[in-house]
Amino acid sequence: MDGYVLLTGSDSLKTATFIQNVMDGLTVSDFFSALFFALIGVIISLLMHAVGRDLTSTTTPVKFSFKFLLKDNWKRILLSLLLIVVTIRFLPDLTGLKFNMFYALCIGLAWDKLSEYIKTKSNILDVPRQ
Repeated sequence: MDGYVLLTGSDSLKTATFIQNVMDGLTVSDFFSALFFALIGVIISLLMHAVGRDLTSTTTPVKFSFKFLLKDNWKRILLSLLLIVVTIRFLPDLTGLKFNMFYALCIGLAWDKLSEYIKTKSNILDVPRQ
């Protein structure tokens, strides 16, 4: 049995408590629905940025490439995703607002736009281009 963890009744209770703490009243389906709409917000933000890209730059492809978009912005996307999860969890606590899917969409847009701003003003989120 070395290396294996058995879930006893109290362990499964601890897991359930952990999930309740993370979700804070949201069901799993509500949480993932909110995450889905927030990711749509991130994609909208990324595509809005991609439309305005410099087509004459030697470091970006002339023809749109979704693969390049993801590779060039993976740090920005990861930061947005982490901020989205935290915001979904704490928005009702901080604002007293009842959470809905429109807020999730706005959260995704807002955090990605902030990440875009940080990326343009610093090199923190830069990814080396080939």
